[in-house]
Amino acid sequence: MIRISSAAKTLGACAGALFPLVAAAQPDVPAPTRGAFSILDDNDFFGGWSDKYYTNHTRLALTLGADAAADRFRGSWFFSLGQEMYTPREREAEVPDPRDHPYAGYLYASGGKALFSDDLAIAAEIQIGLTGDASLAEEAQKEYHRILDEIRPQGWDTQIDGRIVGQALGEIRRRFVLDGACGNGAWGTDLIARGFGGFGNLRGQLSAGAQLRAGWNLPKDFGAASMRQSTSVVFDPQVDRSVYGFFDVQADAVFWDETLTGNNGDGADIYAYPLAAQFTIGVCAVYDRFMLSVFQAFRSKDFSSQDKDFFAYGGFKFSVFF
Repeated sequence: MIRISSAAKTLGACAGALFPLVAAAQPDVPAPTRGAFSILDDNDFFGGWSDKYYTNHTRLALTLGADAAADRFRGSWFFSLGQEMYTPREREAEVPDPRDHPYAGYLYASGGKALFSDDLAIAAEIQIGLTGDASLAEEAQKEYHRILDEIRPQGWDTQIDGRIVGQALGEIRRRFVLDGACGNGAWGTDLIARGFGGFGNLRGQLSAGAQLRAGWNLPKDFGAASMRQSTSVVFDPQVDRSVYGFFDVQADAVFWDETLTGNNGDGADIYAYPLAAQFTIGVCAVYDRFMLSVFQAFRSKDFSSQDKDFFAYGGFKFSVFF
């Protein structure tokens, strides 16, 4: 009995010494992240008031906060309401050139979920929407032009037909910290690589891109860019103060796009380029619960009869975190 009791005490002492070491070896639990309400807008007003082709895209987005997670990934739900608007180069023609971009509007609601760690994010989203008169794009553009006392587009009666739209979107982003200066109060750089895919009865496309960021106290998020090839999720920067600039490049493979070719059965003659390239420059600032980014994008031709070799547009994203 004495020997057994001594052995038990010895084992107990060893276990007591071992458990702290095991606990110390456990990985840190990822901290919770805040939710966000965001207003995003892409507009060719920033491209020199061209008011043509991809002329406006507005989105209201809500991202819910993510709880602390015992494993590597946290999960967050996100939702959005958005409207896309496309117009031809000649806004005053009641019957647009059949080789010009058709009038097109797309009004949608979406929901999805993102899984993310400190350096990797994966998001999936479903969009349900309407094209044609129900998109309200005609009313929105004409009212906007009335307020600004600008030329009111005359050809909305020829916009693409109304349909119910379903789109499935997926995205992956990977952040590489280049000098160990992400979110630590120092100047630094990082690189964010991404892939995107979107398929449905409106459009089908795949995209790949990368964003280089340089600045002070870089956020622990996944970059700031155009809405054209991204899901609706907005990530918590996880810093209280930050300012940085960014340079972004991407390539798109376009398989079909009904906003461009939806009138081809009515005598139009326009086809999407299967490949397009875009580069973007911008700046972003974080202050307390607020984040604002602005950018300027330059894009190669989207269709064969486009009037210039590239198209310019810009935009902003304003987020309030809670």
